[in-house]
Amino acid sequence: MIMNFMLLRVRFFAGPLLLLIASSVCPGTCAKDVYLRTWPVGVPVPVLQLNDVNGRGWNSRDLRGKVVVLNFWATWCGPCVDEQQQLNELAAIDFSPDKPIVLGINFKEFLSTIQRFSQDHRFNYPVLLDKTGDVFKKWTDGVLPTTVLIDRQGKPRWRIVGALDPADKSLKQALEKMLAEPMPAQRNKVGVPSR
Repeated sequence: MIMNFMLLRVRFFAGPLLLLIASSVCPGTCAKDVYLRTWPVGVPVPVLQLNDVNGRGWNSRDLRGKVVVLNFWATWCGPCVDEQQQLNELAAIDFSPDKPIVLGINFKEFLSTIQRFSQDHRFNYPVLLDKTGDVFKKWTDGVLPTTVLIDRQGKPRWRIVGALDPADKSLKQALEKMLAEPMPAQRNKVGVPSR
């Protein structure tokens, strides 16, 4: 009788406790309530300066004037692998008058690991190496995968936390809107916009 009472108490409290634990483990990332989130107000724009798997350097300054899609991923992350085909398709879409630059940023894996992975998974976009994870920490909430959309001014505008949803059209619509925006004014050496 006492044993049955104890089991009932465990069952009664275990359900809400498990729900509370689950909500604290993935606050907002497990639910599909908000797909495209605005870049957090007051969060400064992190610097992007990494090399890709071929040794080419990429940095924020050289990307100004382009719409950029940053995708943070790892080979061991199932949702990251699942969304790779969608990123390949996005990199191939011919938006008019130009198209966004898609950059995959690998989280702390060896070059040899990425090269082995690439033998079975084709990339239509450059893969950059975040060897220390510092870039990941500055650009994300610590969730893989995360995708950040950057406008022509070099400002992050949108963030998608978790896997891309092929059925959701808001990513493509946001990119089309940013691509339609005017190019930033060029500045001369003294900081005055040139015409």
